[in-house]
Amino acid sequence: MIEYTAYLTSSLVEQLSLLAMRDYGLTMIEALSLVYNSQWYEKVTDVDTGLYIQSAAYNYRLLRHEVAFGKVV
Repeated sequence: MIEYTAYLTSSLVEQLSLLAMRDYGLTMIEALSLVYNSQWYEKVTDVDTGLYIQSAAYNYRLLRHEVAFGKVV
């Protein structure tokens, strides 16, 4: 189970970083820093939230909300 959740989380980090690069004009390092240092990342790595099984689009909405308002919904 741990390997599965780690794989899904890594995939989300990759996808969200690419979206952040596109939408915010960030470099790869900046986008990865944004994602890994976010409240969203804390929540997605907590398996009890179930965020790791949600789509990248859903998770990206949460990250965008955090960027705009300083917190995850």
